[in-house]
Amino acid sequence: MENVRNIMCVIAYDGSQFCGFATQDSKNHNLDSKKLQNIESNLPSIQDFITNTLKKIGINTHIIAAGRTDKDVHATFQVINFYAYYNPKKKAKNLQISQLKPHKMPLEKMQKLLNEKLYPHIKIRKIYEVPPTFHARFCAKSRTYTYIFTKENLLPFYTNYIAKVKFGEIKKIKEALNAFVGVHDFSLFKKNGSETKDNIREIFSAKILTKKVYNLPCHIIQIRANGFLRSQVRMMLFAAFAYSLGKISLQNLQKQIDNKMDVNDRICVRELAPACGLYLSKVEY
Repeated sequence: MENVRNIMCVIAYDGSQFCGFATQDSKNHNLDSKKLQNIESNLPSIQDFITNTLKKIGINTHIIAAGRTDKDVHATFQVINFYAYYNPKKKAKNLQISQLKPHKMPLEKMQKLLNEKLYPHIKIRKIYEVPPTFHARFCAKSRTYTYIFTKENLLPFYTNYIAKVKFGEIKKIKEALNAFVGVHDFSLFKKNGSETKDNIREIFSAKILTKKVYNLPCHIIQIRANGFLRSQVRMMLFAAFAYSLGKISLQNLQKQIDNKMDVNDRICVRELAPACGLYLSKVEY
């Protein structure tokens, strides 16, 4: 694929305007960004929306992402890559990638055109040309998710971006987060129906701090790992909150983390924290 340009983008997006990152069955794949706010259901995926926008500037390609975020989960630092080549005007089923012509549009112009069409819900923050072997998902060394939450009632302008949750002592949330750090089999911290090669993941760090957001007292949790299973972060967060409220003991939480508990056990905590306060905030390579 020497003659095909591999383009890497760092993007940010408002997850409340989409059904999630990954392609879904949707009737709204081809909507313009300005029309999204008028739709109450059957929202397009971020992947579909960016793919369709690329087509509008002459690039017919497949989007690869560092992570697949759920509906209502945002990103301040998502990484995607795609191969930029011209789609032949005539259909050619047997045409090889090596026979396609690379798209020659300068990166600066490409970024400008895309941002004009993606506005206001998605923004390409940075754009690079990378080696053909670069893969946004498989080359990533770590991913960091940030969760912003409070007990307070929120103004309507903030409800899509800060989660209101019930929780106990911050000290206990810290204890729960510390229990997640390390290499574990997170089989009991993934959404049903998610097929993976294995469920082993390493949590490098999990910390919590307190600060004001929009002049509102909030808590912020940051979890960094080599990768996450489907909805793992939200399930971990809910379990930490449950422990802080005395709904599960630290011993039983540890058993669940170590996959030494039956999934049907009544004390197995498998609910999800609200998605709206969660952000994919960093990807490292």
